Amino acid sequence: MSTNSEQEAIKAVVVEYLEGMIYGQRDRLERAMHPQCMQAGHFGGSYEFFDRDTFICSLEGEAALPPGTPYRWELLSIEMTGDVAVVKVEDDCFGTTFTDYLTLIKHDNQWQIVMKAFFDHANG
Repeated sequence: MSTNSEQEAIKAVVVEYLEGMIYGQRDRLERAMHPQCMQAGHFGGSYEFFDRDTFICSLEGEAALPPGTPYRWELLSIEMTGDVAVVKVEDDCFGTTFTDYLTLIKHDNQWQIVMKAFFDHANG
């Protein structure tokens, strides 16, 4: 695959992750995030260090938007080395703006998020 097509594949995973989170679609989050994915950051004044399933369950208390509702996001950068990529994305959800640093690995010809660190701009 060319670098451009790899970046498009990575972008598609990021959209799956964002829309899974924003629209409350567990299946999309499970596709985008590796089962052993970890995420960490401060949200609402609390430090979170969750595995994927705990993170997904934590979203159940958040107000999801109806699927298809427009939302703001910006892909700030993609850095790739072989089968590893780091993505910086900014998005608005749950009443705040987040900057997410997503580490992805390509395995069995599929990119997945394996690590996520985030910054909550409203509570930083």
